[in-house]
Amino acid sequence: MTASVWPPPDGKAFVHSERFGDLLLQIVRELETKYPHIDFTDATAIVFAWFDGKLAKNRRFINPDRFPTPSSFRAYVKQSVWNAGRLSERQRSRQPEVEELPVDDSIAIETLTAEERASLMEKADTLPFPEKDVFERIFFDEEDVAMVASVLGKTEAEIHRIYDAAIDHMLGE
Repeated sequence: MTASVWPPPDGKAFVHSERFGDLLLQIVRELETKYPHIDFTDATAIVFAWFDGKLAKNRRFINPDRFPTPSSFRAYVKQSVWNAGRLSERQRSRQPEVEELPVDDSIAIETLTAEERASLMEKADTLPFPEKDVFERIFFDEEDVAMVASVLGKTEAEIHRIYDAAIDHMLGE
């Protein structure tokens, strides 16, 4: 990023550019080198999705008042990647290792029994907003994440985080 073209006139176009992609990958590589025990793969996607969603609402989010220099923007992106990497690491640490399923087992439940549905609805009723709304829309109403994000004015990444938090609450974590 050179100072002569800073800030970019269209933030959303900038985030979709090769220039931003190169910056993001450069930062990820630096952090991976410094912190090899952290997997920044998910962080890269989270940061891109966050910027994409933020700039869909406000194309001028990247502006000279917020980021007066390319280096100030770079520092912001680096902190964002670090935060997203730590968040992803915590989420993965709560998940048990993935195990191979026996081929004779069903991979998904086709239908819930009346008792299972009632129990799940009771647990969902204890969730705070927006977790309850997100969980019910995705699980019971079978709305897709993009639709829920659009209706609630959030990014798909935010909806995924809220849905994960709802599951964690219902499991007592």
